[in-house]
Amino acid sequence: MDATLRGDTAVPHTFYQLTGTGRHRTVRLTPDLLQLAKSEQAAAFAAELGARWNIVETSFAAGIGRSLIEEGVLVDWDTLQLTDKRRRRSVTGIVEATVGFQHGRCLICDDVLGMSDDIAVDHVFPFSLMRRFESVGSWHGPDLDALWNLAPAHANYNGTKSDRLPSPLELARLAARNKAIMQSPHPLRRTLQLSLSNALPGRRLPHGQTS
Repeated sequence: MDATLRGDTAVPHTFYQLTGTGRHRTVRLTPDLLQLAKSEQAAAFAAELGARWNIVETSFAAGIGRSLIEEGVLVDWDTLQLTDKRRRRSVTGIVEATVGFQHGRCLICDDVLGMSDDIAVDHVFPFSLMRRFESVGSWHGPDLDALWNLAPAHANYNGTKSDRLPSPLELARLAARNKAIMQSPHPLRRTLQLSLSNALPGRRLPHGQTS
C-alpha cells in the first residue's frame, strides 16, 4: 500500500505497515525503509528529521505554534539559522530544514548533497539585484533574502554562479521546492506563505490562506 500524506496525496513507497487492532496492533517495518537506511542520503536524514522536529518543538514552546504560525521565521545569515521572530532564538539550520524538499539535491547542479560536501545557501535570484537598484532608486521587488529565494547548493557551484540570474532549470527546481513546502503540513509553510504574499501582493496563494 502507499503511504498517504494529505488528502489523496500518496508516496510510492511504504515504510511501515500496521496490523491488528487495539493492544494487539503491530508496527511492521518494510524493506523500503531498510533500503532507505542504506542509501547514500541516509546520513542526511537524521539532520533533516532533527531540523523539522526542532521547528515543531519551538512552535509549541512559543505558545502552541502561535509565534511561528502568525509570524514565520527569520533568516540569520551570520549562523545560517532560522530564528523565531518573537524570541529571537535559533530554531534550526536553513540547510537541514529545506534540503529534504529538494530531494536532498543541489539546486544548481542537481547532484546529491552529501554530508561531507561543502554546502552553501544560494540566493537563487542574486541579492546583488537589490543593491544594483538601490544605486538608481529604491528596490520595489520582493525580498531576496527571504525563504522563497534561498536553497542549499554545493559551495563550489554557488561560488561559480556568483551574481548571475538563475537558469530556467534552476527556476523550475526552485518552484518545485517551494510547491513541496506549500503542500506540506511542515511549519515552514507559513513562513513561505508570508514571504510569497509580500513578493506577490494580491495573488491568491495555493494550499492555505495568508491571514
